Amino acid sequence: MFRHTINISILAIICWIALKQFPEYSFLGYPLWISLIIVATIIIWRAGDFFEPAAEFIQERRQLPESVKAAVIDAIASSFPEFCVAVIAVIMLGRAEVGISSIVGSALYNVLVIPAAAGLIAKTPMTINREVIWRDNMYYLGVVFLLLAALVFPQFSVDVENPEPNTQYWGIMVAVVLLCAYFVYVLMLHHSFKKYKEQHAHDETMLETVVESKQEEYEEEGVKITTEKQAWFWIIGMMLVMGGASHVLVEASLHLGELAGIDAVIMGFVVIAAGTSVPDTVLSVISAQEGNYDAAISNVFGSNIFDICVCLSVPILIAMAMGGGPTPIVLPQVELIWSLIGATLLAFYFFRSGYTLSKPESVILGGVYILIVVLSFTF
Repeated sequence: MFRHTINISILAIICWIALKQFPEYSFLGYPLWISLIIVATIIIWRAGDFFEPAAEFIQERRQLPESVKAAVIDAIASSFPEFCVAVIAVIMLGRAEVGISSIVGSALYNVLVIPAAAGLIAKTPMTINREVIWRDNMYYLGVVFLLLAALVFPQFSVDVENPEPNTQYWGIMVAVVLLCAYFVYVLMLHHSFKKYKEQHAHDETMLETVVESKQEEYEEEGVKITTEKQAWFWIIGMMLVMGGASHVLVEASLHLGELAGIDAVIMGFVVIAAGTSVPDTVLSVISAQEGNYDAAISNVFGSNIFDICVCLSVPILIAMAMGGGPTPIVLPQVELIWSLIGATLLAFYFFRSGYTLSKPESVILGGVYILIVVLSFTF
């Protein structure tokens, strides 16, 4: 993989030099931007590989249930690329609709592609705890409807002088509502954690033995973790790496879309969303391979809730703190939100059916995603 990444990087450099020397040959931009998108995605993917051993170490130290670890630690850490994309789109580019479309696209990818990949990788049909379905899935569906309401109802928009047509302006109210929704979700997880602690109090004396038994696994994966401080070092360090790669991914995707005549919203919905969702895919697939099906699914919904509630609200607050005023939202493709709602309901139907996900159902989820992507280019 490292050799392929170097080769692609060399190709990107050659194309960049050639494009500088011969600007009239605009077709050279295709291999340049595509190469940068691939390199950025690989960096995000490889950085995400370090999350699993670090997160598992923290889980064992803190005695966190698999679902809570996946919905909080994994979801926040692996969603950092989406957070960076939202910050770049809102603050640096002034294109909030790109940030929203990438988060909606990432959520769609997560709810369809990741369960499909995990279900196909799993050795047996994925049996999922009913609490994960009713807690995470239903709460996430409520968050999606909250996002739809913020986009559709003018009551969420801030009044400004000389507003642009077909544009809403999000201010502190939208940001606070979304953050409160995430805070409520965290409280729900805290209640779940307390319940888990009470049920497994007798296992506390076995904690050190479990952590020591995991040590060889961490070292074999190339990440030597002996303390919780080291685990957090790996998580935070890789988040910063993914932040830089996300910037490259956004810029390259927008340039490629401009060159190909594809709307920036669609590029965010498809290309940027898929690129930033790689860490979530890796974490869920690894969990499915190990038989931790609750973690594989909790990571999906926990990540999506974080994306919508935090990755959209924090950039708005940052922009206002920097004196930028309300954030303009131009998103005529509200159909993207409806497709996300439909996909979430479909996933819930499959998960609710016997609380399992079979391989044929996994194939259907993947096929629906491909269909939505194809249709999105016709909007």
